[in-house]
Amino acid sequence: MWDMEIDRFRRRRRLAACGTLSTLFLFGIGARAQEPDDTTSEAEAQPASRETEKAPAPTAASSVAVAAPEASTVVLDHMGPETFPGRLRGLYGGSLWLEPDFQGLQWPQNTRTGLGLSAQFWVDTGEEKIHRDAPLIPSSQMRFQQGRALLRLTPAYVSGRLFAQAQVELVGNLCQAVNNVCQTTGTFTTDDLFIRVGAWNLWDLKIGRFEGWEVYHLGMGMDQYTLERQGAGIFALDTMTMPRLDAPSFYGVTYLHDRPSEGWGVGYAALHFFPTDYLRFELLAKLGTDNYRADNATGDTSWTYIGGRPTIIFDVGWFKLRLGAEYQHRTGISETVVPGMPMRKTDPVAERFWKGAGGSVQFVIDPIVEFGVNAAIGKQEDTNAFFMPVPENSFTTKSVGGFANLRLANGWLTGAGVNWTTQTDNFLTPGSTANDFTAHLQTFAALQYRPVGQLYVKAVFGFARADFLPSDPNVAEWQNNMYSLRVRFLYIY
Repeated sequence: MWDMEIDRFRRRRRLAACGTLSTLFLFGIGARAQEPDDTTSEAEAQPASRETEKAPAPTAASSVAVAAPEASTVVLDHMGPETFPGRLRGLYGGSLWLEPDFQGLQWPQNTRTGLGLSAQFWVDTGEEKIHRDAPLIPSSQMRFQQGRALLRLTPAYVSGRLFAQAQVELVGNLCQAVNNVCQTTGTFTTDDLFIRVGAWNLWDLKIGRFEGWEVYHLGMGMDQYTLERQGAGIFALDTMTMPRLDAPSFYGVTYLHDRPSEGWGVGYAALHFFPTDYLRFELLAKLGTDNYRADNATGDTSWTYIGGRPTIIFDVGWFKLRLGAEYQHRTGISETVVPGMPMRKTDPVAERFWKGAGGSVQFVIDPIVEFGVNAAIGKQEDTNAFFMPVPENSFTTKSVGGFANLRLANGWLTGAGVNWTTQTDNFLTPGSTANDFTAHLQTFAALQYRPVGQLYVKAVFGFARADFLPSDPNVAEWQNNMYSLRVRFLYIY
């Protein structure tokens, strides 16, 4: 009899274990199945507001009938693009909806203990031509294929409204050359690596490597890591000018937006506040050193950084306002030895300052159209070890632009965008009355189709024009024109 009871107990344990594994498997499938479609209404998907988050306390008469809360179970939570289905982030599948920082919103995975699991894969195939009309600068034409894959793991622990969360994003690149061709993208790298702690829908503190909140939105083109984003540049060809000129990159309060990549020990910390459903703040700080030692053999200087970037987002769904500003200071880590009798040491004096500000507004008329405009201005100031300004490295950059995305039919989107950037540096050729000036016009048109699930196929045509006006009157002005076409296959899990 006792042996029979033991056998029954063992069978129950085996069945319970199998049931747990089946539940995890089915949960992953169920999460995939809950992706919203184009017909999902805002009211059906809207999460609980702040007023409905707090359930009324049970009375003495009803407390007996209230069941005890279930203990938290560790589950695999799918963190795909359907996250925040009830928030009007933008047209479903559009550039605002696909924005990776969720426009500053906390993730709903914070509401339960579990492991967030998501991924992204894209491959671009295309061609680019750049015609450079300066007689000594060759034109170029190339065909290309680029690709990038990202696996994101986000474990979280929740206790009431408080939560602790971490994230790592492991990245693989299609470029796998054994020489330095792939140095700028890396063959296997890390994007996010951070820890976050806070209270759901109130505040959180985030520390590590991550992107700041976006202020300047580009739309469906000029994607990160693409050639069309670089535009009609010179790409290390000799411009026969001193200093060398190149097409300016757009400025969108972006000195401290991207993940820190300076070197050995540089990172971010950000404090977020969510006082209401439609207002949120980010106070981002940067601190670190790109190298812990000076390299006397190569003459490289090691720098230490400190900076700050406050951002505010006002978001009522159909209307979004974003404002941001930033400041960063870089200085050497090693003292300067001054010759003499006796020799003496002084603090490092070579330094660089960055500062800027900008804003944008977006409108979403769901599910038909979304559009917006951006503007920003940034300034860099450079001083060498002799207390002298470096005019060719000191400049002002201004950018303005806009985008529009239109739903053509179920699964079909089209979009267009334009950005105009000017840059004036402080370099002035003796005898000249005009500083170096460069300008960059970047435009695109895109057509996107979602054939199944979260697979997107997007064709983007880009045109860019760069104008170069050297300070030296003996060097003629010239212009670059770029034409590009690429097709992107993007899959998001």
